[in-house]
Amino acid sequence: MFLSTEDISERYADALQALSEIAGAYYYQGQLADALNLFRTGERLTHFQEVPEAERVSFILTYAEFLVDHYFLTNREEDLMRTIVQRAREEASANGDEQSVAAAIYQTGRMLYYRNLNAGSHDYTEARRHLRQALASYEKLDDPHGIAQSLFSIGLTYEQSAEEEQARGYYRQALDIAREYDDKWVISEVTRHMAGLNLGKDNDTSLRYALESLRLREEIGFKRALPPAHLLVYEVYRERGELEQARKHVQAARNLADEMDLHYSIMFALLAQGEIQQRQGNLDAAQASFTKAAALANELGIAYAMAATRAKLEQIKRSL
Repeated sequence: MFLSTEDISERYADALQALSEIAGAYYYQGQLADALNLFRTGERLTHFQEVPEAERVSFILTYAEFLVDHYFLTNREEDLMRTIVQRAREEASANGDEQSVAAAIYQTGRMLYYRNLNAGSHDYTEARRHLRQALASYEKLDDPHGIAQSLFSIGLTYEQSAEEEQARGYYRQALDIAREYDDKWVISEVTRHMAGLNLGKDNDTSLRYALESLRLREEIGFKRALPPAHLLVYEVYRERGELEQARKHVQAARNLADEMDLHYSIMFALLAQGEIQQRQGNLDAAQASFTKAAALANELGIAYAMAATRAKLEQIKRSL
């Protein structure tokens, strides 16, 4: 018995939803390569004419979001990211669904932000323009999650531009909305960056935010996001002079990063490990840790990571 056109469309819709959900689960567990392979498979399916438009647009938007995150973590697949984000905008515009259009604009803003960040650029004007446009669209739609995440991302552009008070203002707005609607991921993101802004100024507040961010990521089950959360807690304990607590969180981050083979997180765990060794006076071990981190930073080709590792190596050489 042959399938009708309607049956084929239904099967495609089910297949795309399943692929998207499994790929998302892989990403949450830190299996970036597996997630990317599934998204690639799904994207090929979206070109068949029987695929329902709404499901096609939804899948492409989810794929675009993943590719932006993937690029941030690996500095890879930039051309693919740009292609899929552009396709998401075109598909969403053709579909006419305002929610999809807002999401596509938001992913464009995020893409521009992370391209600047990874390349070491400090001009976030274009990224901020798209994020403001997304914010206006989400406000029109009365979408609290979209509003909160847009406010947070605009805050990021100000933080990277060293405009701290502007960043704090946007983070506070985002946090108020996210707490009202129990949007745990946005709360986790905002508290993470509020912890960073308070680091070295109000370490008690910084620790409270950092621990909240870590706890929420554990509650969500977002394993991929746990290593940087542990490393942030490490930074606060380091500033407080509590090196044993700091060391425990570095070890937790390194164990998770190794398990998921996340070179980005392994690199920062090595930097943290070297900093502890340096404070303990074990300069040879610190130099070895910084050297390994530098090799990973060069492999990734991420400008700010290469700068951070170079600075640590120069510092340790002056001490030897």
